[in-house]
Amino acid sequence: MSTDVKQEPTLLLVGTDFRCAPIELRELVSCSGEQAEHALVHLLARPGVTEAFLLSTCNRTEIYLQPQDEDEAYRTSLELIFLQKAPELEKPGRLYVKRNGEAAHHLLAVASGLESMVLGEPEILGQVKQQAALAEHVGSTGPVLRRLLRSALAAGARARQETAITTGAVSLGYAVVELARNIFSGLEECQVLIIGAGEIARSVARPLVERGARELLVANRSEERARQFKEELPQAQLLSFAERLDALRTADVVIATTGADEPVLTRKQLKEAMASNVEAAASRLDNLFLHTIDSLDLLIQKNLKRRKEEVPRVEEILDQELQHFRSWVRGLEAEPIIAQMQKQAERIRQHELAEAFARFPPETHADLDRLTRALVRKILHHPSTQLRGRDGNHDLSRLDLVRELFRLDDDEPHGEPQR
Repeated sequence: MSTDVKQEPTLLLVGTDFRCAPIELRELVSCSGEQAEHALVHLLARPGVTEAFLLSTCNRTEIYLQPQDEDEAYRTSLELIFLQKAPELEKPGRLYVKRNGEAAHHLLAVASGLESMVLGEPEILGQVKQQAALAEHVGSTGPVLRRLLRSALAAGARARQETAITTGAVSLGYAVVELARNIFSGLEECQVLIIGAGEIARSVARPLVERGARELLVANRSEERARQFKEELPQAQLLSFAERLDALRTADVVIATTGADEPVLTRKQLKEAMASNVEAAASRLDNLFLHTIDSLDLLIQKNLKRRKEEVPRVEEILDQELQHFRSWVRGLEAEPIIAQMQKQAERIRQHELAEAFARFPPETHADLDRLTRALVRKILHHPSTQLRGRDGNHDLSRLDLVRELFRLDDDEPHGEPQR
């Protein structure tokens, strides 16, 4: 698929992501709200930059520019956004550079989840929208990047609405959420008990909290590890390891993520549970649904396969939205000619109106002005629409033809009727 956009304003993208740099380097160049605002202000202060948009998440930092001077803008972005904070990014392969159509297509793909570490990751569209609002607030986006961002947000929204690119959990935490939702009408009424406080426990707890779990209980042998868990997820209520058994009486969802060799819950102890190291015989209890890590992985692989099958449909949406952007860009080429046509028509109108006023009573002058203004507007509407390319025809030779037909390069008005 070709993504080349011809005859468009220059676009420049410089970035790094999870494919290019380890998390240690990505964290160095990641920008919070204040940092992003500061960076955009300083970018605009450089003479080589006309417009700028900064997208920074845990997995990527990208700067999109409409440069006045491409070489200067490139050096500026390297200095301010990347190399000041992480000189190691200067090594080959740590950064990528895209231009024009390739840069435009990339932003649309990012907003649609095609460039995420997890295919179809749902949070990125909101991040693009939030950082677009920041750039608008700072005033760093002008007509070109503002229109490109509108296309990117439209592509991302359509991908979610018209395809299944975000359907089904493809991470352990969201797989637990998906299974819980299959059992309960909603998580809002659920009390969740997590046994263990390691990284897996945190990765499972985050989406449960995000999706509105009513209460989160955490039981762990190590008090220090439990405190670290609560620092990251303050909503958690810490329990001692022994208190896990009392918590079973009220818990709706139980998740065991410890590294213990023996089951931390037995069939006798359990009322309702979902875990990887729960005694297998527990699954024979009524009203209990047991899913091991293997069953969760099967669900994840099934959902990921479904998302991959949706990629061609998402690409079709990107092509459509990119074509809208191309049409808008090419329409910019017609605006000076349209303005000349309107200026010429207005000169002719004023010339004829001045002569008409001498022959008509003063009380009719306002009506004559409104009438002639409406006539000019209606006469020029269709030619203007065609020149902007709204019919999909972008043959630039028609612009030269219009210049010749209307003699737009001349200073004096033409077209007055012969007397």
